[in-house]
Amino acid sequence: AAPVAVAAPVAVAAPVAVAVPVAVTVTPKAKKAMNPKLANAIERTGPALVMLGAIFLLLKFTGEKGLLYGLIPLMQLGMYSESTGIIEAFHHMGQRDMEVKLEKWWWFATVFASTTLRSLGGIGKLTGGIMDLACFGMVAVGLVMAVVGMARHEAAGPEMFRKYMGEISAFHFALIFLVGQSSFWIKTIQSFGMEWVLYPALLVVVNDTMAYVFGVLMGKHKLLPRLSPKKTVEGFVGAGVSTCAIAVPLLKLFVKRFAEGGKAVSVMGEGNASLVKHALMIGLYTSLISPFGGFLASAVKRAHGAKDFGKLIPGHGGVVDRFDCQVVTAPFVFLYLKMCVGSLSQP
Repeated sequence: AAPVAVAAPVAVAAPVAVAVPVAVTVTPKAKKAMNPKLANAIERTGPALVMLGAIFLLLKFTGEKGLLYGLIPLMQLGMYSESTGIIEAFHHMGQRDMEVKLEKWWWFATVFASTTLRSLGGIGKLTGGIMDLACFGMVAVGLVMAVVGMARHEAAGPEMFRKYMGEISAFHFALIFLVGQSSFWIKTIQSFGMEWVLYPALLVVVNDTMAYVFGVLMGKHKLLPRLSPKKTVEGFVGAGVSTCAIAVPLLKLFVKRFAEGGKAVSVMGEGNASLVKHALMIGLYTSLISPFGGFLASAVKRAHGAKDFGKLIPGHGGVVDRFDCQVVTAPFVFLYLKMCVGSLSQP
């Protein structure tokens, strides 16, 4: 009987092992502050390198044509599809309203033809004045479709009418913000060389990366907590300083790389002062204005209950998630260079 009595304390001793789970509970708590951020950084790095490598190979083997006739049109299609997709999901459209879907893609075709295709010289015999007239005709048809759609949805009741107007308005905003602005990449390449698309794009990447780094290391004050909770004042300021610091040496590297000729170097003008001016102007814009393209994209996602615009790029989301700041930069670079040096070749 005595051993039986001893067995009881041994059984009771098992709960003492609860001290081990307590230690395990503390360890995840200690790691929780770092692990998610580290895991997120690792998850984002691989796909980002793959994406950059793919772009590098595209440019190496196809040059400007790969951007003009391949990457840029595909990005415009992808960005518009993603941004309108979250709007349709939010309003539970599905296949219920094919008229709205038809109108959505008709307006994309219209804006795409009026901006991208027109800049690329049209399609076949549709060039010059004929192309302009064709684009105007598409606008006229779109106008008729829109008014008929308004009348049909208004007859279905005020709630359906408001939903329809909300969807169509969002589609048109996506066209202006994404397709309209990104078409300036084409104008920049044609007038000043693709280097003036790649250089600002790298500055935006630097700004985005450094905003994340400074936010993780020093971020304490939320910048726009209701729109983009992860963005911090420290990240914004640190990224701005870092971008402007790298802008000049990065542009010098571009000039050295393409020093043997080409449109890109001709933009520089004479002397180092011109190079520094161009670098700082574009660096300041990508630091102070371009990030607000990301803030706007975050607001749109939050308003429609979406975490990301898509799942094409693991760890990053969709095309819009990766290029929301880039499209904001595109018009500025073209207009700034045009103001400074005019056009080196007519698009």
